[in-house]
Amino acid sequence: MAIKFHKIKAGDVLYDVHSYRMGNTTLRSLGVWAVRVISVSDNGTAMVSWNGNPQEKWYAHRLEKLRAKQPEMEKGMFGQQRLKRREKKPVPVEG
Repeated sequence: MAIKFHKIKAGDVLYDVHSYRMGNTTLRSLGVWAVRVISVSDNGTAMVSWNGNPQEKWYAHRLEKLRAKQPEMEKGMFGQQRLKRREKKPVPVEG
């Protein structure tokens, strides 16, 4: 789930999840990238490093779209990834 800005601290690792194209095709996949929080400011900004790149300033509305826990993924037929589905709840048997 998304995280609120006031809960983000320096040193946190958050996860950016969004879809991307798989090369020069119409196939799409879901990717997960680590975002390391370097410092947090009181004015609604933070310095972060996305996927190991140099640090840059992100605003609160962009940070609140990130996830606190790394999502579990599953592979599809052609290599695309999607979020793992929840376990189906067992149906109670009457009798």
